[in-house]
Amino acid sequence: MKFTIPFILLFITACQSYTPLKSEWKTQNGTEVFYAAVSAKASQQAIESGSLAMRRSTCVNATNLLSTSPKLTSILLEQESIQLDEVEAEDLGRLISTHKIKPKQDSCQTESGNYFFASPAWESCQCVYIIEYPGGRKQFHQDITQVK
Repeated sequence: MKFTIPFILLFITACQSYTPLKSEWKTQNGTEVFYAAVSAKASQQAIESGSLAMRRSTCVNATNLLSTSPKLTSILLEQESIQLDEVEAEDLGRLISTHKIKPKQDSCQTESGNYFFASPAWESCQCVYIIEYPGGRKQFHQDITQVK
């Protein structure tokens, strides 16, 4: 009977479901910053190797590559429910690049589901990046207006 409660707690913890991270604006130290959730996959070589460490590192590295690409512009636009045509999106991307924003990785998690044995953990992952957009959300909207 002594071992029943700890075993049940361990089982519940092991079977918790995955909760996706979300992109959103937040106020941090009086400044509006954007938290961008970026998903990626581990390399095929890492998956085939069976190495958990290799899957994790290649997956997180893939999110790092995506966090510096036009993907962040699309995540920002998606959050604001704004659609731009291709030329406007490119113009906004160039405008954003003039701000020289350097996203900072906040946290990462595996996107694997509920697996008790033979977990495919870190075959896909999601990381959150903090984007300190100069002027915050208001400036972002002004930048969008400028390219339209």
